[in-house]
Amino acid sequence: MRPIRAARTYDERVLRRPPTVYLHIGPPKTGTTYLQEVLWRNPRRLAEQQVAFPRRPIDHFRAALDLRGMDFGGYQDPHTDGAWERLAVAVLACRKDKVVVSHEVFAGATSEQITRVLDSLSPADVHVLYGARDLARQLPAVWQERLKNRRTAAYKKFLDTTLRRPRGRRQGRGFWAAQDPLRVLGRWAEQVPADRVHLITIPHRFAADDTLWRRFCSVLDIDPEGFDLDVVRSNTSLPQAEAEVLRRLNQALPEDLPWPEYERLVKQRFNTLADRGADGERLRVPPRYRAKVRALSRRNQAALAASPYDIVGDLGDLTPLDEAFGRVRGMSAAKAADAAVTLLATVLTEAPTGSAGRRRRVLDLWHRGHGSTRGDR
Repeated sequence: MRPIRAARTYDERVLRRPPTVYLHIGPPKTGTTYLQEVLWRNPRRLAEQQVAFPRRPIDHFRAALDLRGMDFGGYQDPHTDGAWERLAVAVLACRKDKVVVSHEVFAGATSEQITRVLDSLSPADVHVLYGARDLARQLPAVWQERLKNRRTAAYKKFLDTTLRRPRGRRQGRGFWAAQDPLRVLGRWAEQVPADRVHLITIPHRFAADDTLWRRFCSVLDIDPEGFDLDVVRSNTSLPQAEAEVLRRLNQALPEDLPWPEYERLVKQRFNTLADRGADGERLRVPPRYRAKVRALSRRNQAALAASPYDIVGDLGDLTPLDEAFGRVRGMSAAKAADAAVTLLATVLTEAPTGSAGRRRRVLDLWHRGHGSTRGDR
């Protein structure tokens, strides 16, 4: 009797209409963590509207790494092997009309990897969702995110490298590989119909808190009401001094410190510091880059307005505000030292996590890295 039952289930699955898949590809620092957490924490409300967010957010991350053949922080997670196919099978097995897959690593997919995505999800219709944020906010946010992922480049070097793009040529590496909406969406639109490619503009900070969520829901054509938007996990930017402390600490840490240990002892600590709204001035773009940033922004706005993509929100959101530009004054050695002492006091007085040996090690590493003046690697 068991084989007959299994065969009937298989037949039902073959005959059932496949879901519409909404592939949210990021990029980083466009509210992706917030949206993923809302989706993960509201399964019942999603189910009421025939929407599924299968498996866990980390499974979407591992699937994206597997698809792109990437490690993370020099660490090869054994769970990534086969993760994309496992997620694709779970997506097609969902008994809902719509399924959301979300991770910012998808933004940098090559044409060959995009083909694999569409083949794996066939015969489902695939929509692509991409968030675009104004460049003056995105530059410092991405630099800080790189620091949280163990990079060591100074802010000025990052800006010089990023904004020194040759005229008339788009770079396919670094910042622009995921953050150039025209390049990224152009790759996906080669294989996905343009009316299924959606660009969501990220609102400025004075917009209502739920604006991004409402725009996201409008693409899915679902009711945004009734969801718990008070999510715990976030990805807030650091103040200037704390960012410089993290950069110097990354320089001092031994290269053989495994990524899982770094994430637990360093990245999570700095994320907690940012979430608490640590005192300090937020990082801005120095005025000398103002003309370049605004010129690039105008170019993107004009090209997107003329594109066949579905624009959700207001392209005016991509215009940098004056407040996004200003002197970088909070990253001196003295301010970094003050921030380091504050963080060290927090580490010493908060409830411990992990083994005593690990706590001693991170404190020793912090002590060794304090005051380091080595240049960029």
